[in-house]
Amino acid sequence: MKELRDFYHAHYYARNMRLVVLAGYELDEIQRRVVEHFKDVPAGPRVSYPEDRAMDVTNLRPYGLPFRPDSLLKVYRILPVRDRHILTMTWQIPPVGPHWRTAPADYLAHLLGHEASGSILSALRERGWATSLSAGVGEDGTGDASTHALFSVSLSLSKRGMGCWEENVETVFAYIGMLRLYFLEGHLDHDGHKREGLPPIIYDELKCIAEMSYRYADEGDAEDIVEDIAENMAPWYNLPAERVLDGDSLLFGDSVDNEAVKSLLFDYFTPANTRIDLMSSLFGRDGDFDSEGAGEEEKKEESETDAPAEHISTDLGSPCEDNTQPSLFDMERAGPPSIEPRFGSKFWVEDISEDVIQRWTSAADSHLSVPSELKIGLPPKNDFIPKRFDVKPSDDAEHPLLNCSVKVCVSVGKTKSWFPACVTKYRTDNESHHLALSYEDEGEKWHMLDSPKSYTKYEGEEALEVGLEGTFDNFKVKFRVTAIPRDGEGIVFSFGDSGHDDDVEDGTAFPPIPPPSSRLPTLICDKQSVKMWHLQDRKFKRPLADLRIKFECAGMNDSALNQACMSLFCKLCADALTETCYLASVCELDSSIYPTETGLSICVHGFDDNLLVLAKEVLAVVMSFRGRDGESDLPTTIKEGRFDACLEVLRRRYTNAGMDASSFSSSLRLLCLMPSVKSSFSKHQAMQGITAGKFVQVMSALLKRVSVEAFYHGNVTRADASEASNLIFEALTDQHIGLPKKKLPSKLVLKTKHACENHTICTPTIDPKDANTAVEVYFQIGKDDNSSHGIYQRVLTDLMEQILEEPLYNQLRTKDGVLGMSFRVVTTCKSAEESSARIDEFLKVFRSELEEMDDATFFEHVVSLARNKLESFDSMEEETSSHWSEIVEGRYDFEAFRKECHCLKSITKDALLAAYDEHLHPLCTKGKPKKRRRMVLHVIGSGEGRSSDGRPVIENEAVGDEIDRLVQQFHASVKRETWGRIAFNSPELRRTITV
Repeated sequence: MKELRDFYHAHYYARNMRLVVLAGYELDEIQRRVVEHFKDVPAGPRVSYPEDRAMDVTNLRPYGLPFRPDSLLKVYRILPVRDRHILTMTWQIPPVGPHWRTAPADYLAHLLGHEASGSILSALRERGWATSLSAGVGEDGTGDASTHALFSVSLSLSKRGMGCWEENVETVFAYIGMLRLYFLEGHLDHDGHKREGLPPIIYDELKCIAEMSYRYADEGDAEDIVEDIAENMAPWYNLPAERVLDGDSLLFGDSVDNEAVKSLLFDYFTPANTRIDLMSSLFGRDGDFDSEGAGEEEKKEESETDAPAEHISTDLGSPCEDNTQPSLFDMERAGPPSIEPRFGSKFWVEDISEDVIQRWTSAADSHLSVPSELKIGLPPKNDFIPKRFDVKPSDDAEHPLLNCSVKVCVSVGKTKSWFPACVTKYRTDNESHHLALSYEDEGEKWHMLDSPKSYTKYEGEEALEVGLEGTFDNFKVKFRVTAIPRDGEGIVFSFGDSGHDDDVEDGTAFPPIPPPSSRLPTLICDKQSVKMWHLQDRKFKRPLADLRIKFECAGMNDSALNQACMSLFCKLCADALTETCYLASVCELDSSIYPTETGLSICVHGFDDNLLVLAKEVLAVVMSFRGRDGESDLPTTIKEGRFDACLEVLRRRYTNAGMDASSFSSSLRLLCLMPSVKSSFSKHQAMQGITAGKFVQVMSALLKRVSVEAFYHGNVTRADASEASNLIFEALTDQHIGLPKKKLPSKLVLKTKHACENHTICTPTIDPKDANTAVEVYFQIGKDDNSSHGIYQRVLTDLMEQILEEPLYNQLRTKDGVLGMSFRVVTTCKSAEESSARIDEFLKVFRSELEEMDDATFFEHVVSLARNKLESFDSMEEETSSHWSEIVEGRYDFEAFRKECHCLKSITKDALLAAYDEHLHPLCTKGKPKKRRRMVLHVIGSGEGRSSDGRPVIENEAVGDEIDRLVQQFHASVKRETWGRIAFNSPELRRTITV
């Protein structure tokens, strides 16, 4: 304790701290509060030190670089927990902080880590050696410190690439040699003089992209903002005061610091300064070796029996290109692994041979020409850099007062009263300007705005302010602005008096519910099983857009093979688009292709300027698999060798599935409740022996009949959305056959038994060395539709979650078409039976606490939930996701939160108690066990003590089959009875369809 107190006295004082405050107050008020709360912090250390031990500045630079010379030029072979093959090259370099203006380390990270044509990754992918690559300086304290930085190149390798890991490293050094060569050749500057350095366009593009990304970034979380600023104020970052906000985001020089780039390339990115870490399950798994207490003979025996033979010799010994024989890792000669003392990681260390070092040195030699067979080069010109950043004119009328909250002075008899309202619509009629006001009772009334020209100044740079006054209807009605929407808010509704608004803030008054919005997604196309929804953004006003497309395919639920092939298909398409999508992603234009329960989805989002260009490329690759009935060859969009490489990655993903006990318990619950979901084990088995021909047949059948639904949101007009619709129709081709709604793949949810006893599923953890035991107790409540009863049940469930969240932290509401509540506990000290019994005991005790809860506390929970539901979106992407989830689920209730809040107003404590008793409480009124729809899952780890009690004894390779058997057993026990299709009473859809 004395050491802790001495450390505190030595370091916690004002001159050694940075303070950042972000608050919605005037500067004087912020300063007053800062003085009030921090005035007692001493200016200097609380203890005095001799001059030679002054503690004002902690200087670690004399310690130098972290790696000892004798730790370099070695390969560290590391045992992973999961199935993976990772090669990491690390160079220790001087600290990067002093070079913040042009960030030369990030500049080189861009060149070494880019994924377009001519890149390191492109060369390695073509040989089937690697699947992904990342490069750069780490962001943690060990990777980016005041004493040094660690620059790493990390490669995810295939099994074949593992056998050729030395050649992978050689390719990286060949690329460095190419950079050195081009650097020395130099370029002509603006005056026509030749200068050392790489082409200026590389830095110019990076600077341009950094500026536009910073300018149009979403507003971050307040906590993250102050943390980032405080970190930027640290002395070792060398940022001047005027750059603490943007110094880590922008580039400031006209050209990169070529001296720093040259030093890194020639002095530090060398074989002699390289540390090689090779992590691979081909050496075995961490669980194959005892950490301690085992003798050498026992460890050797385990390595021979537990680790499959092919993990050591067969795959590593396969020849590389040109029949070069890879260096083998002789595990028997190497002996038992060493153990890293802090984390217990197991590894072997081996010197790298002189021949290999010489090959790497020759590859990095700047005096040699670039090897033509590698097909490497500098990044191509990036055509995805946006050139247009204007916010497009709205399809409907705009006005500065639109969406604002106002208070209106209206005559009531002989007196005048002020009523809160909000401005919801705007229209012009000849020269008259009219605003629609929605009042608290949701009544809507149109008013003519007096002096409309006086508001035009607020359409430019001048901001509208709270307190602004004006008149309606020839000066008969007076109004005052009480609230103005922030970016992303939409309609705001304020009572307009501090007392009432403070009551809402304090939880003693229900927050105002805004009226229905006039700007919601609109269906603009509905034909041939293709729907397009559109919403032009008027909240965030940035040049961004988001296009989401879902394909529902006939036959997706038929087999594990179909679902596994769809996953492989998405992986293949993403792989084929790597070079194109990488260039787009550098320009903040991102895309993804991912499998769903019923088909696949595509997402393209970012700057709208080139969004449809990228979407067209993505759709072309995805649709290239259609119309291939009777063919066995992959389409030309898929390069040779990529099928096997992507299949290997997918199998590895299935092998690694469920390695974490907590996530595995949730996956197991979904497998039990949703028969259409197939396990990773069954998918892995289904893909055994799959050929490209068989895969093409499966995908051609799945894509033959599809239903398509899309949503285009952001800085896009109706014409843009129509263009996106046309892109989809062109990609579908004339062979498109729609999939009627009645034939869409089902997402049925099984009913759990309504009984006193619960169905318990018990399984060991997938990882035999996982000490954690996960217990999940699931309660099923009912259908989650948008009928009045469904909304009532949903709100009750949300309120129970709100109240239970604090006393029982690990709790969540499940959302899979059926309302449910799941309690999860992860433990290393209690048995699974004890943990599940404790959950029931908690529910029993909490019942009395809920009953004794006073009305004020209950109402605070109601208000808190209402405020959460009414909270505005933090980003356009968040709003897109909210609307998209309604489209995906088929509810189309884009303002469901309004209905839920109106329903929440009517919820009483008695109603909540009744729901709690019906669904959660373990006892009936007579104190006996009662019927509930309850399922218990035990995933039991291998830890010491009681946490491993009841762990089933199953051979590790048989766990997958056992889990599938348990799932089928559950399906049979509930007689496969489902809740049926979830039918939604769709609200009147906003349609403006052009046929």
